Amino acid sequence: MSKKRNLSLIAAIMMAFAGLMASNSTANAAGSGCLPASVKAKLAQIRAKFGPISIISTHRPGARIAGSGKRSYHASCRAVDFHAPRGKYSQVVAYLKRTHSGGVGTYSCGMHHIHIDNGPRVRFHHCVNARGRPIGKSHRYASKRYKKKKYAKRSSKRKYAKKRYSKKKYAKKYSAKKYTQKSYKKKSSSKRITSRSPGAMVQAAMGS
Repeated sequence: MSKKRNLSLIAAIMMAFAGLMASNSTANAAGSGCLPASVKAKLAQIRAKFGPISIISTHRPGARIAGSGKRSYHASCRAVDFHAPRGKYSQVVAYLKRTHSGGVGTYSCGMHHIHIDNGPRVRFHHCVNARGRPIGKSHRYASKRYKKKKYAKRSSKRKYAKKRYSKKKYAKKYSAKKYTQKSYKKKSSSKRITSRSPGAMVQAAMGS
């Protein structure tokens, strides 16, 4: 009797596990409905070659790339993140890098999933924590407003520097003009003195 109970328990556990797998696969299929045909075909090839996969995320409206702030392919449902079958992670990654025409990304340090998209043929690897933030890099990215303020400060500094420089330049020119006027007066007075003849100078002295 005990053997029969054990067998029935094992059978019930197996059926429950199969049900979970089936529900997971249907949920994954429903979540990947908006993906492009090329990405769907690649997922089907992976399932056929390596076994069942677990999809993490597909369409995330407004998704941004952590660390840069650029718009992610997930925002337009052109990318998918998934877990490879157990024990076949490196095989799946090697297969995708060799055959996939779009982007292929891998993660470590806190995440261990695979990313594929239908963008350019790019291969990347990121060391991120469990929240998807890059480790060892600043994950803050400047907003447009902050960039505008920064640019305005720089431009105002440049304008102020130009005004200051122009004032200095003008002051130098003005002082140079004054100096030339003084030197011209000195020269003209010396010319007047030398132009007088000795007789004229004597007459002028007698007349005085």
